[in-house]
Amino acid sequence: MSALRPSTLLWLAVISAVGYGMFQVKYRVMQLEDQLARVNRSIDADRDDLRVLGAEWSYLNQPQRLDQLRQRYLTLVPIQRAQQGTLDQIPFRPGEQGIAPQAVPPRPSAPPVALPGGASLASAARGGNR
Repeated sequence: MSALRPSTLLWLAVISAVGYGMFQVKYRVMQLEDQLARVNRSIDADRDDLRVLGAEWSYLNQPQRLDQLRQRYLTLVPIQRAQQGTLDQIPFRPGEQGIAPQAVPPRPSAPPVALPGGASLASAARGGNR
């Protein structure tokens, strides 16, 4: 038997290491391709869901449908003239005078207006957000 030279052993080791490295790279690439395919399927499913939700939104927001729901569940009617008041009907605090037609008092001294939500509303506070 002949003995293998050290250079031959070195080349066998290099070829084996390169082969093992190629196998590892190929295996990792296959894993990444599978992961990419799963992510792409998930994206496609999400896009399909968005299309379905968009179609449902369009259906639910049809003006005719919303008007039917309004008539069925809400008791909203247009404001009648009798429901509107005048400035003379606003109750003032004792000692304050009403607003004269020619002179308008400055904002900070404007009388409070009774609102349906009460004084808890930010705009109901004296000198509120305007």
